[in-house]
Formats: sequence, structure tokens, C-alpha cells
Amino acid sequence: MAIDWFFILQLAGAGLGIWAVRSVGDNNWSVYPTPNEDSSISANGAYKYVRHPMYTALLLFFLPVALRADGWFSWIIYGILVFTLIVKIVFEERQLIKKHAEYADFKKVTKKRLIPYIW
Repeated sequence: MAIDWFFILQLAGAGLGIWAVRSVGDNNWSVYPTPNEDSSISANGAYKYVRHPMYTALLLFFLPVALRADGWFSWIIYGILVFTLIVKIVFEERQLIKKHAEYADFKKVTKKRLIPYIW
């Protein structure tokens, strides 16, 4: 029986997503790139390694979909996802700095935005 590495990658993405949601707390996450009213900065759990682990989880989860489909359309859709998340990260970080002065210190500790040791 062969190991389905694509499924393993999707499980890793789902696991990272769950860990990130649990790490950040109930009132600190939203699908919108603006901080919640009573939000705070979390440097716990997944947020010790990257500043946006929920977005990393999305990319990990959907990468096997593009790999399995292996067509130009699936790669365009995946590219749009990557581009959208990068734009969202840049906008979101500007909003976080405006709302939370301590976000500048968090950026010094958790240096990478999306991929540990890379970006």
C-alpha cells in the first residue's frame, strides 16, 4: 500500500490551521484583514514560527489539489490564492501596527510572515 503524500500534506495543513486558531484565541481571528475590536497580539503556539500560520495552513491544504489536478487552470487558481494572501498579509500588517503598537515587537521576534526561515 502506497502512502498518499498529498493527503498527508492536506492533513498537515488542516492540523496547522486548527493549531493556529487555538493558539490565537477566540477573539483574535477573522476572515477579514482588519483586527477585531477587542483583539490582542498572540505570540503563542503556531505564532512563534510565522506571523500568519492560518494562511500557511490554507496554502498547505490546497497545494495537493493543484498538484493532483496538474493542469494550467488549477495552477492559475492556486497562484491567485497565493497572490491574494500576500496582498492580504501586507494590508493586515499595516492595520495591526495601527491598532497594536506591540505588533512591531512581535515582528522582531517572529520574523517570517508565511514560511519559516524563508518569508
